[in-house]
Amino acid sequence: MASAAKHRHVVEGGYARGEETRARIVTAALKLFGERGFEGASTRDIATAAGVNAPALQYYFDNKEGVYLACVEHIVARMSEYMAEVTEQGEQALGRNAADEELIEVFCAIQMRLAEFMFTVKDTANWRLFIARLQSGEGPPASFELFQQNRWKKRLSLVTSTLVGRLRGQAPDDEETLIRTMTLTGQVTVFQFAPRSLLARLNWDAVDSERLALLQRIIREQTVALLRWLVAARDAEVGRRTVRSTSRPSRR
Repeated sequence: MASAAKHRHVVEGGYARGEETRARIVTAALKLFGERGFEGASTRDIATAAGVNAPALQYYFDNKEGVYLACVEHIVARMSEYMAEVTEQGEQALGRNAADEELIEVFCAIQMRLAEFMFTVKDTANWRLFIARLQSGEGPPASFELFQQNRWKKRLSLVTSTLVGRLRGQAPDDEETLIRTMTLTGQVTVFQFAPRSLLARLNWDAVDSERLALLQRIIREQTVALLRWLVAARDAEVGRRTVRSTSRPSRR
């Protein structure tokens, strides 16, 4: 597991000021890493954008990799906080063996919440570029591990794959279940990984509230249709098995 970025303790009444400086550096670094990549963004440029001197980065983060890991931690913490409620709703629905339609609605709620996070939370425009580069393999190897293996992301991934698995009558770690889960969630995350090209194709300069509502409506409609199809396929297979078992000749 990747080690967490250093968090320098500030004493003698300077904690709030130290935290504000650290947050400013992370905000500037997220933007520059997103625009230029890990190699292209220098610590000097990050310090200048944050309005601090270069030694401040070393004081708070040791080096550029430490700054990068702090950016990953920041995104994970914000996403975890924003997605906590719908993740818990999914766990509760699964725990009480909720009906298919409720499970479908919970899955959609997770997608809608994720779309809201991507397009309404402050600074996420910079995060989308950063995450896209991170997912493509840029940055220190420890950063991808830190992003993928954090407790919240694993928890949300388990909830979504279990919802799909339950609806299709298979285990959450079944290969087909995982592929179907990833393609369903990909309807949302594609706007995270390729925001510029997709917005250009739509001839949009940004995603405002009206455009977000349109995206959410289409994603919901497609998700509901696909998940209901999985339920129908599951039930049809159960029916075929029942017919086969009852049509077998009895043995004397």
